[in-house]
Amino acid sequence: MLVINLKRFKQGKSRYGYGYSTPGGGGKLSTLVDFPIEALDLGPFILDKSTTDGQIYIYDLFGISNHFGGLGGGHYTAYAKNWKD
Repeated sequence: MLVINLKRFKQGKSRYGYGYSTPGGGGKLSTLVDFPIEALDLGPFILDKSTTDGQIYIYDLFGISNHFGGLGGGHYTAYAKNWKD
């Protein structure tokens, strides 16, 4: 199993310091993230192939969680495959 968490927020500077969302600085990124639903091959990104013991690094998407809204609030939705079919 592989879990990937994409932090989709950029940091900006506010009068209180760094790490806060500001109208001109930080906020939520809206850049499209495109990835295959089946057969995501991460093998080319394994640096030390001598320790893999013949493992195959190909993954299928099982579920996804989405956040709609901004830094101050919003809603989450989730989708998952039915493991039976």
